[in-house]
Amino acid sequence: MISMSGFGSGKASGHGRRYQVECASVNRKGLDIVVTLPRGFNALEPQVREEVQKFVKRGRIHITITEEILTRSSSKNHFINQTVAMAAWKELLDLQRTLKLSTPPSFDTLLHLPGIVRVESLEQTDLTNSWMLIKQALHQALEVFLQMRVKEGKHHAADLKKRTRLLEQTVIKMKERAPIIFQERRSQLSKRLTKLGVPIAMDDPSLLRELAFFAERSDIHEELVRLQSHLAQSKELLAACGEARTFDYLAQEMFREFNTLGNKANDAIISRLVVQAKSELDKIREQLANLE
Repeated sequence: MISMSGFGSGKASGHGRRYQVECASVNRKGLDIVVTLPRGFNALEPQVREEVQKFVKRGRIHITITEEILTRSSSKNHFINQTVAMAAWKELLDLQRTLKLSTPPSFDTLLHLPGIVRVESLEQTDLTNSWMLIKQALHQALEVFLQMRVKEGKHHAADLKKRTRLLEQTVIKMKERAPIIFQERRSQLSKRLTKLGVPIAMDDPSLLRELAFFAERSDIHEELVRLQSHLAQSKELLAACGEARTFDYLAQEMFREFNTLGNKANDAIISRLVVQAKSELDKIREQLANLE
């Protein structure tokens, strides 16, 4: 079984750029992928999602990709904004007349005004080359991320095995207790009737009918058999590193069986064992919520 929480990072460099990818996840019933990309890289989001889905089935996964430019191109184009330049030149001439300056404004002064000259870099991002590097870094991050999830999942699985053994022991105690309940009920009825001054033989038809009715109503054999079956399946899942969803379904079924069993048995010792079993099942389901 694999934990749904984990973290991993990876890096790749080339073509004057370095890309770093970080993966972090938390619990979710389904798969929710959130991708944060550098500006101008949004077209790569579907490809990132497709790669992540190869590694992950459940959880909220946040993929953060950053870009660092290592070398910059010196190739640039310079453009003069003619509309802004003409308006600025007119204002300079108006200012000369207003201030009654003898020297007219220079062309050099005009070019140094903000907004007159626009500089554009000829350097463009090649998404094909960038994707190859990002994919490389993403795979590194996902591999580290998955290793962490597997390691944490083993700790969860060990705890689940321990709690499953406790449930098995509880079912064994209930199985041992079941035949004693009937004997105690028989003895209680006899003592109660004697105390009331109505002594009755143990083979009296009325007493036998009451005991038969009690035995039928409090029979927990079927529930115990189903619980043993569910526990056996749970152990098989843990041994085979099966899906947490299947184990969670079995835990729900066991919870219902223990509930029914406790109501039918009508016995203080069985009730205490049921409470202990339910407590273990709650802890099991809490652990399963962290597993893929």
